[in-house]
Amino acid sequence: MERVNKEYKVVVADIDRTLRDRNDQFGDINRKALQELHKRGVRLGLASGRPLWQRLLTHADEWGLGFQFDFIIGLNGGEIYDSRKNETVKLNPLQPESIKEIILGMAPAKCNPFIYREGYMLAQWDDELLRASAKRNNNDSNIVKDISEFWEEPVGKIMYRTYTVEEMDSVVVPLARTIENDVFFSFKTRVDLLEFQDRRNNKGNAVLEYCKANDISMDDVMAFGDAENDLEMMKMAGCSVCLCNGMPENKEIADYVTEYPAGEDGFGRWLFDHYL
Repeated sequence: MERVNKEYKVVVADIDRTLRDRNDQFGDINRKALQELHKRGVRLGLASGRPLWQRLLTHADEWGLGFQFDFIIGLNGGEIYDSRKNETVKLNPLQPESIKEIILGMAPAKCNPFIYREGYMLAQWDDELLRASAKRNNNDSNIVKDISEFWEEPVGKIMYRTYTVEEMDSVVVPLARTIENDVFFSFKTRVDLLEFQDRRNNKGNAVLEYCKANDISMDDVMAFGDAENDLEMMKMAGCSVCLCNGMPENKEIADYVTEYPAGEDGFGRWLFDHYL
């Protein structure tokens, strides 16, 4: 098998459908790979679309690693937690005027918008998709009494889920593209989930901020991902790896594609076969 000969100082990975499967299962091979990297002195990071408060800081314990990740990125680059410094930096949330423009602009799609507030989700109406998301992430959800509650304060991102891929691709995505501007943009993090956020925020820029603060070059970063919100991180890293269950766009720009999917420890297997 082809080997990666360069030694990297940082390994950062997306979580859902990269480190674990749709059933939130994290495998033993992934665990052993992270432990081996840690033993070699490699700095390890997580990069998620979820906010930090949504259990991101507890994954290391849940997965039995025996150590905390060196850094954790939340909200697709809107938050950066540096565990060595025990500091969190928050970057470029969507401002009320942009939130209002997105919510009203997307109204013709008749798709439920929801946002993260500290400790809970806020949506326009109750539906099965909201309940499933709240249950999956073990957090509360509230419904607005008036739509203006969405833009009462800045938020990291706005999300739209659909029941079918067809609804996402034929209705939600085309409408989203028409309201994008120089301040905010939209992207899919799953085939049935679209998100809006500030154009300055992405996982790649967040990794760059961490590296700058720790005197590390992006050439010394290896990044793993599967979806559109991982693209910039993968493009900016010195080495990028896409899970074989990833989106076509990610596979196209990746340096490598794993032989196994997230549900079969594709992350850990690839590292042991090609790097460790």
